[in-house]
Amino acid sequence: MLFPYFELAASLFILLLAFQIWTRHYENSLARFFALFAMVAFAATVLEYSYRIAFTLDLARDIDRLSSALWVFVFPLFAHFAILFTKKEGRLKQSIFLFWFYLFPAAVSLLFLFSDLMFKRYEIWSVGIVSIPSAWFSLFFLNTILYSTLAVVLLFQYSFKAHQQSERFSARLIGFGVLFPLLVGVVTDELIPILYGTRLTPPTAVFDLAVMNLFIYFAMRNYSLFAISPALAADTIIETMPDSLIVTDLDGRIIFLNEEAKKFFHADGAIAGRQIADLFKQKGKYDQLCSEVVDKKLEVERFQADLVDPLGETIPALINANLLREKIVGELLGIVFVVRDIRG
Repeated sequence: MLFPYFELAASLFILLLAFQIWTRHYENSLARFFALFAMVAFAATVLEYSYRIAFTLDLARDIDRLSSALWVFVFPLFAHFAILFTKKEGRLKQSIFLFWFYLFPAAVSLLFLFSDLMFKRYEIWSVGIVSIPSAWFSLFFLNTILYSTLAVVLLFQYSFKAHQQSERFSARLIGFGVLFPLLVGVVTDELIPILYGTRLTPPTAVFDLAVMNLFIYFAMRNYSLFAISPALAADTIIETMPDSLIVTDLDGRIIFLNEEAKKFFHADGAIAGRQIADLFKQKGKYDQLCSEVVDKKLEVERFQADLVDPLGETIPALINANLLREKIVGELLGIVFVVRDIRG
């Protein structure tokens, strides 16, 4: 009876992979979709573990209804992931395409949820409770074959066409990595039970799905598909740009400055928390700039002003300034100043 607990461990392993990708690369849309795929896989597998140790066959049947309804969507989601991975997502932006793409799995899922057509009985084995598929289960088999084949074909095609070597290698790694556990699961958990009317081997689907997720995770994590994330790129640009960058709140209090700004003003962060107006030699110049940016909501470029560093040195500069907004709702957060030293 240790078998169900190995299934539980495999389910939690899938959850861990989703958590790792989500927390490290949440700003990347493909990483977020992998996390969604892995979460659906986790829910399906943990429910399968649950019905394996149910107290009665009736309870196992009810839990399996939910588990199977989720299993149906695992392979369409994997195909959806492959479409995104191979940069063929144009059609996915069309609602009508998504409707037809998920229509068949939705119909099969409803059969699992609201009918007894998909399984003919449940049995108690040494590994726990197992389901015996009926002839209608061939619909689930068809769902698995169609969507998994689509995903694998797209991945192998991309492994030859991608521009970057790391992407080609990653696509090939995922393609080969998911192919073996996918074939094992299809044969042991779907094809043989349909052909023979019973199971000849213990269920392997949970472990197969864990291996699939491991290869996807390994490819994404170790071959730099997400290493250059928007956040990392922004951090790198900010810290290596030749100009000084200063961010203030709407009241003009300095909340961030890059390394170049610290050198520019001869201050290792000492001016953080101060009013940026204190850096202007002529207060009227700051008021003029602030009025154009905050009051008139203008993007100001090449505004000329004399600045003063903490040592009292006057620095003629050109300033670009713009409002900083929250990305989703557009709420004003502060002001971004880019300062260029124009001394000879």
